[in-house]
Amino acid sequence: MLQIKNFRKEYQGHLILDIPFLHIPAGVTWFQGVNGSGKSTFFKAISGIIPFDGEVVFDEKLDLQKDPIAFRKIINYSFAEPRFPDYLSGKEIIDYYKSIYKTDKGEIEELIEVFGVASFYKTPISTYSSGMLKKVSLIAALIGQAKILALDEPLTTIDKESQEKLLAILAKKVGQGINILIASHHNLPESDLMVEYRFMVENQTIKSQIEYKK
Repeated sequence: MLQIKNFRKEYQGHLILDIPFLHIPAGVTWFQGVNGSGKSTFFKAISGIIPFDGEVVFDEKLDLQKDPIAFRKIINYSFAEPRFPDYLSGKEIIDYYKSIYKTDKGEIEELIEVFGVASFYKTPISTYSSGMLKKVSLIAALIGQAKILALDEPLTTIDKESQEKLLAILAKKVGQGINILIASHHNLPESDLMVEYRFMVENQTIKSQIEYKK
């Protein structure tokens, strides 16, 4: 699915990640590593959010560096710690993503109900808890028909019931042919979402593919 070649990312001369080659297969992949290991940096880079050196190619034809606009259309990213302007409401954030991805209204209404945000998402973000903000961020990432969902610590700050609902949604997405990338330093709970591959993010690189079985 994704081919990573000669990937290198530095911040002010400090090496964060150096990945000579990495193949990420289609399916569900878990990137495991401690906080600060580079998981978020990697996800932001392959999602077209931050610059990097090297190549990221989808299905051997779509190159992130050569065609960033087209590439960004096939991947949605959810931040580990989302940040939005305090004066905006969750509804305005969701409506913005809706306008970009031309999403069906029914899909958004379903996500709003599933995550239980209807009671607060029209109020300013400045009034939100971290869990409330995370739910809005997840809804924004799930909107549309992306081929890849890159979710950075998707289970943190949300309650157990919401975690279960999210994992059920992701399992359904997999059945629709969508690829799921999850970055987390926590073990993932048992669910219908079957993790097929695991990568270790450590020592400023990402290790070769390890098949992961529950």
